[in-house]
Amino acid sequence: MGPTEGCVYVNGAFVAPAQATVPAFDHGYLYGDGLFETLRTYGGVPFRLEEHLARLEEGLSALAIRGAPARPVLHERVLETLARARLPEAYLRITVTRGVGTRGLDPAGCDTPTVLIAALPLRTYPEAWYVEGVSATVLWARPTQVHPPPTLKTTSYQHTVVARMELPRREAQEGFFVDGAGHVTEGTVSNVFAVVDGALVTPPRTVCLPGITRAEVLAIARASGLPVAEEPLPVGKLSAAEEVFVTSSLAELLPVVRIDQATIGAGRPGPVYQRLHGLYRQRTVGPLSPGGPG
Repeated sequence: MGPTEGCVYVNGAFVAPAQATVPAFDHGYLYGDGLFETLRTYGGVPFRLEEHLARLEEGLSALAIRGAPARPVLHERVLETLARARLPEAYLRITVTRGVGTRGLDPAGCDTPTVLIAALPLRTYPEAWYVEGVSATVLWARPTQVHPPPTLKTTSYQHTVVARMELPRREAQEGFFVDGAGHVTEGTVSNVFAVVDGALVTPPRTVCLPGITRAEVLAIARASGLPVAEEPLPVGKLSAAEEVFVTSSLAELLPVVRIDQATIGAGRPGPVYQRLHGLYRQRTVGPLSPGGPG
């Protein structure tokens, strides 16, 4: 494996990305019956790895996917995969599916989950997006009272794939889902934040994926004395906000300067975004350990 190719761990074996395969009758492949986490490295070290593994563990318990390696074992497998990948910076994806069982939807007999850990070359967003901001669009309603709920990072992503296909047509880089009441819940691959009357507002974690970066930003905002509210965010309130930005482990914080026909604030990244993004990046270059910066 070359220094820029990466490495993939699949059920006990470390292979080159092009050689990674899963069983044809794996329930994750057939039915999207699994969970995953994505994160990145800074200085070659995974950022907030323990938090990602904790969320994965909670999801496995919620979906009753049994037999996966314990969190410390997964932690070691991630670090070993990363070491074998020999990349300056990496994109990491940890996927655990229910595995192979009996024919049909019945999970009976799925006693050995499939575990896949990929360490691949990191691809970042264009720097211009952080300097100039991006455009977003409001998408269709997505029910929040569904099973599995949006609070779990499952591999059932068809809804999001269809939404992402819509973005180029609308000349947008991100899209926002709404619930039946017209409240924005989250982006296709991000959590949503708005600055309203000087306070930082984000949808409650009951209607969106409880993002690791989302939690980091909330902690930074509270520590810096910024008023914070986790509450329903109507589309009109979002479009009229002083600032809007989205968060994810790969994008960090990304400013939104237009939502459909509405210009956000002055049409450029605002001071609250710039302050929070600066503080976030300070955390990513702090004292590093295998679990992430302290």
